Amino acid sequence: MSSSTSNSEYAVSAENGPAERFIYLKILLAIMLGMGLSLGIVRVFTHLNDASAETFLGRVLEAQAALPRIVSEDDELMMFFGSSMVEAGFSARQFDRELAEQGVAIKSFNFGFGGLNPMFQDYLSRRIADEFEREQRTLKLTLIEFNPFQTTVARRNGAREIEDSFVALLASPRELLEITRDDPTTGILMGTIRYLRDGVSAEMITSFFGRAFQAQRPRTQLPEDPAIVERRDELGEQLSQKFAEEYPDFDGAEWSYQWQGAGTIPEERSAETREIFTQFYKTLRTDHELDDDRLSRIHSADIIDLNFDETLVAAFIQVVRNFQRISEHVEVVLLPKNTDWIKNPPDAIARQQQVLERIAAETGVSIRNFQTIDAVNPEMFSDTTHLARYSGDVAFTDFLVEQYRPLLRKQR
Repeated sequence: MSSSTSNSEYAVSAENGPAERFIYLKILLAIMLGMGLSLGIVRVFTHLNDASAETFLGRVLEAQAALPRIVSEDDELMMFFGSSMVEAGFSARQFDRELAEQGVAIKSFNFGFGGLNPMFQDYLSRRIADEFEREQRTLKLTLIEFNPFQTTVARRNGAREIEDSFVALLASPRELLEITRDDPTTGILMGTIRYLRDGVSAEMITSFFGRAFQAQRPRTQLPEDPAIVERRDELGEQLSQKFAEEYPDFDGAEWSYQWQGAGTIPEERSAETREIFTQFYKTLRTDHELDDDRLSRIHSADIIDLNFDETLVAAFIQVVRNFQRISEHVEVVLLPKNTDWIKNPPDAIARQQQVLERIAAETGVSIRNFQTIDAVNPEMFSDTTHLARYSGDVAFTDFLVEQYRPLLRKQR
């Protein structure tokens, strides 16, 4: 009896086998269709909101794409690497011209980028080092900005939702494979973000919708003068018009090779344009604007108390080591600080000094603190952190020429 029953069940199972496999295939196809539809919806959403790798890493990707051209230059090379403070504060063409007038030939590049904490800078600096090593080129001088408020716990916490996206976009395929070997879930996620989602992670989308439910940052209570706001808008429109007139062939690049990654220089602009800039920056340096900017930096980056993040400090040390692979001389510098508005207490200064000593001990580089120098004053800033065009950047670049001319002349 049992043998007969077993044979009967086997026969039924054999008959149903193709039907069951067809059901499983339909389920698989339904899952794949659903996933494809979901991905399509995400891509449509990001497209409508102009969210892509080029949107939030445009300047970085343009600079990275220029690396083959940079390493093919005949001149000796110099690079200033750092945050948006470097982008605003270092005038590469001015630096080269002034050194040339004193018999020192160099071609410098501004590699300052906003929005990159040291974790992201680590991956970008690896790509730079890879390109230089591939072509067997070196940098005569590399200046690396240490930005204290970019290395804090608050700054890292504020970038948690973009970590997977930025690392996925800046890492090499080999590094993504290594991440996948160590952590398959994270590695597959990053691969999906890079190759299927145009760099936009799910966390970035959910944070976009969640902003309305998050605690809002403190705002200044200082009054704002409507007349100044109106004047600022007028001057801004005039500057846009002047730019269109004076640079009719500009291609809209966020990182211009022609300008060596930096901005325009005063010699290229009319006297009228330079005067408009002077008046425009005055409308930005009101107590209302500066206090509000200070509060924003406190909220997003802990700019006053400076509680440093261990992961970001270690990443910055790795940035230095990456450049040491391809540089004849590397120095870490701190850019000028707007001391009228950013006043750090003694314990914050002590924490900063401990981090600087650690960087020096673990890398062997010299560290130069230019936060308070006579060459730059608070009237040369556009806000509480960035130097202003044609005043702060010119003065600070002049200062750097004097600081590094002896070194570059000696190397030459």
